This record gives sequence, C-alpha cells and structure tokens, in this order.
Amino acid sequence: MRRLNVCVLGPAALIITAIAIALTPMTSNAAEPVAGSRLPALESSTSASADDATCEISDAAITWGIKESLRSYISGTIANGEWAVSDGATYETPNFGWSTGSGVLDAGEGVIAFDGALRFTGHDGILDTTLSSLELSFDGSTTAHLIFDVSGTTQDGNPVDETGVEFADINIAGIAVTDGRATLNDAPVVLTETGSAAFGTYPAGEALDPITVNFSATESCMPAPKEAVTALARNTAVIVTVGVVVAAGGLVFYVARRRGTKREPTTK
Repeated sequence: MRRLNVCVLGPAALIITAIAIALTPMTSNAAEPVAGSRLPALESSTSASADDATCEISDAAITWGIKESLRSYISGTIANGEWAVSDGATYETPNFGWSTGSGVLDAGEGVIAFDGALRFTGHDGILDTTLSSLELSFDGSTTAHLIFDVSGTTQDGNPVDETGVEFADINIAGIAVTDGRATLNDAPVVLTETGSAAFGTYPAGEALDPITVNFSATESCMPAPKEAVTALARNTAVIVTVGVVVAAGGLVFYVARRRGTKREPTTK
C-alpha cells in the first residue's frame, strides 16, 4: 500500500496542479484607463519620461485609403456620393491622412489618438457615415487596433451612433524602429465584427487597404511585437502536459505493481 501511495500521489498532485493552471484566468498588468478617456493612465508625465520603456508621442502619422472599392463605389454613378475630411484629417488621392497623433507607449503597449473626421455620403443622403476620433491601440502583440467613433446612417439607411468602435485589426509584425522612429509600411488591415456592424458595408474579415504608420519611438518603448498566446493554444499545451504526466504516472504505477508482484512470497 505504501508503494502504491508513493507512485500514485506524486503524479496525481502534478495532474491537479496542471488542471488548476488551465482553469486560472490570465490577467493583464496593463494600466487602468482614466475615467472618461480611452488613453492609458499615467502617474505623472515626469515619471513617464524617466522610464526608458515609456515614450510620450506627439508626431504620429497615418496614411490609409480605407478601401479602394469603397471609394470607387461612393464616387461612382450608383451611389453618386462623395467624402469630406475635417478637423485635421486630409485626403490626397488615394489616401486619407492623419498627423500629429499623440499618446503614450509603455513597452509596446498604449494608445495614440488623432484628430480628424471622415464623412461618406451617397444614395441621395441615405448613406451618411462619419468616422472620427481615430485611435491606434497597441497591446504588445503583432495585432494593433484601429478605433473610431461611428455616427450617422449606414449604406442601408440604418442609424448608427457608436463610440470607441474597434473598427479594424492591423498586422504590425513588420514594424521596425530605426534612428528613433517606428515605421510600419503597407501593413495588412482587416475589418472586425464590431467594425462591420457599425459601418454596415462589408462583412467581418473583409480585407481593407494596407496602412502606413510612423512615429517617434525607441526600441524600449516599442519593442518587436510578440505573437499573442491564445487561450486555445494555452489550454492545448496544458492538456498535452497533463497527458504526459498521466502516461508517466501510469508507467510508474505499472512498473511498481510488476516489481511488487515478483517479490511476493509463494505460499503452499
């Protein structure tokens, strides 16, 4: 019985520990946002500037055409519409532009906010959608997020008035920091579920035009992004580990049983 306890309780403890890890939710050390703001909270500008991993940014720029087929459709004879830029946003064929974006990055995480609004109209006023208050959100992974306030009416005439819409995802795996400047050229952009629901023109997962982003940064405040570890990948790894532990425990138990059986004295 003592041999059985030693052989079984050890692997059993490992199995219970692995299961507990799998069931423990992942937590984040990201800073809590200031109430009423989508920018991350900081204790003070002095402490932020003293940290090598933190950058205060005021010169960020974005060049993005949204989607070529959208521009062609709106300016064509079917929609017979147009677009207008205001509050600092610009348009120079074929791209919209945002400049002087400001915010804070801390070790690859943070938000950069931009002034400017884009208004798309067409179908004799049925379509009247405005995208404003652009934010570029980083979480340290290879995916960044474009966030807009969306208001007006969609292409189908449905009213929309949403703030802080996570509009599109950007693959930033190719971002590079050279000579004090972070640059991301022609990065892939994909419309999200929430972006599709608010914009009402394309389905989630629709590829949008590539985007170009640049801003002042150091390798400390904007390190190379890392692939995000998804819950599925994490749980799969735990399950594999548990399987290995169970198999090892079973093998130990089997060997112990065999040895115990061989040592039992024969009775006549």
